[in-house]
Amino acid sequence: MQNADLLVQHALVITQNERREVIEDGAVAVLGGRLAAVGPTTEIAAQFTARKIIDARGRALFPGLVNTHTHLFQAAVKGLGEDMGVEQWVQAVTFPTAVTMSPEEVYLLSLVSCLEILRSGATTVVDYMYPVKDPALHEAVIRAMLASGLRGRYSRMVNDTGEQAGILPQLIQPADEALAHAAELIERHHGAGNGRMEVGLSIGAVWGITESGLRATRRFADEHHAPITMHINESKFDNASTRERFGRATVPMLAHTGLLGPDLLAVHCVHMTDEDIALFARRDVKIAYNAVSNMYLGSGIPPIIKLAQAGLTISLGTDGAGSNNNQDMLETLKFSALLQKVAAEDASVVRAQTAVDWATRGGAKALALEAEIGSLETGKRADFFLVDPYTPKATPVHDPLATLVYSAGQANVVTTVVDGQVLLEDGVFRHLDEARILREAQKAAQSLAVRSGTERLLEKRARWRPA
Repeated sequence: MQNADLLVQHALVITQNERREVIEDGAVAVLGGRLAAVGPTTEIAAQFTARKIIDARGRALFPGLVNTHTHLFQAAVKGLGEDMGVEQWVQAVTFPTAVTMSPEEVYLLSLVSCLEILRSGATTVVDYMYPVKDPALHEAVIRAMLASGLRGRYSRMVNDTGEQAGILPQLIQPADEALAHAAELIERHHGAGNGRMEVGLSIGAVWGITESGLRATRRFADEHHAPITMHINESKFDNASTRERFGRATVPMLAHTGLLGPDLLAVHCVHMTDEDIALFARRDVKIAYNAVSNMYLGSGIPPIIKLAQAGLTISLGTDGAGSNNNQDMLETLKFSALLQKVAAEDASVVRAQTAVDWATRGGAKALALEAEIGSLETGKRADFFLVDPYTPKATPVHDPLATLVYSAGQANVVTTVVDGQVLLEDGVFRHLDEARILREAQKAAQSLAVRSGTERLLEKRARWRPA
């Protein structure tokens, strides 16, 4: 018998391996943060004993979902700025919030986002922080990510222009200064949390950066092996702005500057031409599909099926809670499938298996972590969650994949494990005081809304007055 740290047995194991194997009475053994074995319970229990054993009878075990795009601090603005398009929304809601918030507020509200991400079965997240100049605000988000136990990538934004597009001066910084700070963050935090933390770069949008800024970002990424993520063609304004400033559309402009590459995670990609898709495919750009945000802001429907048919890697993101109102990856699974079905007027274009692939294997590949996460296989990191389907929303179960995508909710996620650490167990966080965090976050968000001026958006609307 071998000693393991954790043994989960008698589960329906959805491996998401290359063959998409399902083990009806399966088990996983965890040792040193990795999966030491995956297989039938009879075999694994005969080989391993463990300090902690979880009996998962009647539950399904899935690899952790990967949320490839969000803005964690935006938990602060849930329910503010509804009925606005993206350009009006950022100017009225998120920009004023970003330049007003304190480090402690950022920490609390980012932590709320992290808790919800874990409660919805996601174990990895890519945060896309706004280009605030105070280093303490960046440190606060990273601190929240590490405290939550999530695996994550923190992206430091480069934003060196954009007043003409409504970007506040406090959010504009010379590219060399932003990149120098990114270098400090990489030095200080890359590999933190037992290797859970990665630091990369982000670009807000093409209307917030100069050509020299784009080229500097690409040079830095190449020199520091730092991945890049960028909002691309989220709204029609992207192409209109780029043509006015540079004489060409957004994606051709990005190709011209050398930004496109396999390390670029392109977010949204709503307004894409066939030329754009071909340029992406030629350079193996990865896609972060944010269905709920695209619907909430009225941005449009991304041509995800065409992107996938071109051979591009598709992953899923919630986007920030400001343009989603939650961080629920299970809801994202459902709407990601449904939005493509309605766009095609064909229910067969996305299967439940496809949506789960996007959220697991696709997310892992989008982050160049396919050797580490995205499926339950021996040697990979022990990132997974358990689903108990016995709630009215999810019962009865016939196809566990269809249940996860179309029926399950956060109430069904009972246990979440990241890097072999049991963070959520039987619906309770073992390492954080969730109730206290939520109470403090409520007070912080209301105070922030008053100071930033976003509270005025609630005029003539009902307001929450906590006891």
